[in-house]
Amino acid sequence: MEQSWNSYINSLSQNFLPRQVEVTDGKYFSGSLCNLSFSKGDIITVVDLKPVHVKAEVKDGERTLGVVNIPLEYKGNFQLIADPVSFETVADLVHSIRLPKNPMTHRSPPHFQNLVPISTDDSTTTLRKGETLSLIGFEESQGRRLLRCEVLNKNPPLRILLPMDCRGHFQECQDDQLYSIDTIVRWKLLAGRKRRVRMEAGHRLRLLNPLLPERVSGHLVLHPYFSVMAKLPGEFQIRIPSDLDIHVTEVTCLNSKPFILMTMRQIYGMESNRFPVRIKIMSTVLSENKVLPKPLKCGQLLTILRTKELKKFVATEISQGKKRRCFLIPYTYQGQVLRRGRYFYAVSDVAAAMHHGQLFFRASRDYTSGLEPFASFTANECFLALKKSVVSAEIHSELHRVEVLKCLNIATKTHVKLPLFAEGDFLELFDDSGPGTLQELCHITKLPCHIRVISPDLSMARDPLYGTEELRIENIIVEQCLIAKDEALPEDIDISEDLYREWPETTFEIPIEKLNCEALVVEERSWTADVGEEKYTSLQSIQEITEEESLAFDNGLIIPCPPPPLPKPRSLS
Repeated sequence: MEQSWNSYINSLSQNFLPRQVEVTDGKYFSGSLCNLSFSKGDIITVVDLKPVHVKAEVKDGERTLGVVNIPLEYKGNFQLIADPVSFETVADLVHSIRLPKNPMTHRSPPHFQNLVPISTDDSTTTLRKGETLSLIGFEESQGRRLLRCEVLNKNPPLRILLPMDCRGHFQECQDDQLYSIDTIVRWKLLAGRKRRVRMEAGHRLRLLNPLLPERVSGHLVLHPYFSVMAKLPGEFQIRIPSDLDIHVTEVTCLNSKPFILMTMRQIYGMESNRFPVRIKIMSTVLSENKVLPKPLKCGQLLTILRTKELKKFVATEISQGKKRRCFLIPYTYQGQVLRRGRYFYAVSDVAAAMHHGQLFFRASRDYTSGLEPFASFTANECFLALKKSVVSAEIHSELHRVEVLKCLNIATKTHVKLPLFAEGDFLELFDDSGPGTLQELCHITKLPCHIRVISPDLSMARDPLYGTEELRIENIIVEQCLIAKDEALPEDIDISEDLYREWPETTFEIPIEKLNCEALVVEERSWTADVGEEKYTSLQSIQEITEEESLAFDNGLIIPCPPPPLPKPRSLS
């Protein structure tokens, strides 16, 4: 059936990706999408949906009061309103809701009540009218996909499998929990149906749209907008907006598994009892990206041992006061470090660094105020920053309200007010806790912090951090990785050989967000899943990254900003 691109994307379910469509009516988009042309007959493979933002109609009964734009990072919470229309088959049900691949992926599985008695040929169990099902996930059996459910209020718990063609009337149960808009868009939307929500008490919609009434007691109808991760023949994965003016028809075979090829993210999402698995790399992006611990090549055979979340430090080299190289440092880094004070150009930088409490600092040059009530200071004077405030000051014969930082002068024990626009090349002062590892240091101080490596990590052939003048530890991130090891090519392998008898020393990590490739699952060896975790040793590799890549990991509170200017006469502003 032919559909507009936007209509097709809004009907998709994450449970059944990837999907393939053929363009039936294409367009050329000049100046966008790298000038991609979508012509009739083009094949597009939809791999994933990425929510961008949400528009919502504000309703009072059936009357629309207005429309609001809700960003995904919005702090308010919402309660779901149960969909009033029931689902007639299990296939309809699983097409519309998002189910986790692993029961532990999400803590709030959807609940549905069956309104008619149900019995299946696959099970001797009969579900009575009115029983409530918790939908846990999927299971494959003899080439068929089954819905795994738990019947609530049973002792002992009753688990059942329902085939896709099972008929009934499944009514969504009212969910009294509160969810963020991001969680709702990623987990709680109904594909092909409108999702209605109520806002948490105490939050005011007028903050999102000042034209709305002060008090709104109705509900919101969500209209999410997605971008699409997709592939074109001969191309690598690209991002396509969902509002393109093209028409498509689906060509995916619905009665069989649509694809054998899997992305690294899809392999990461496999159930843990399916690992280890052997895969063959079928396509990969060839780039000079130095972030990857080890490059992958087409035709390479790997064994994926397990999934793992790895902590890493994001660091920036500081040399003569300027930023230099950027690094990702393993959380297990064993080099010895000493903490150093941070540098602040202006009083505004000191104020921005006070999010975690009071801060001692020393001026490196003189500053003469010449204005009341602002204090002057000289080089080597030390202060304890207390809190930001606003004072009235006469500037250019006019009264202005100026932001200041209230401080205690350590030498004179007097309280002073330093204007945020004052510049003094300040150095942070603190009690030195002595040498230690990065892990130990981050347990006793807040990030960001400055350090110097005084002895290298001896487990590395060469520690690139040893010898640097200074490092700024920006943040700690968590990378989702596949733990892999190289294998021989298939023609070199004896089928009877136990591939897991000896683990090679060179296991390595594949960060799934940093590699765009497809792989073919060659073999699953689930009976070896009890191989001891101690046989895996993380690569102690420090990865140098570009400044652009480091920005994705930066703590937003530490981005330097110029100091505010001295207030101008209002007649000139």
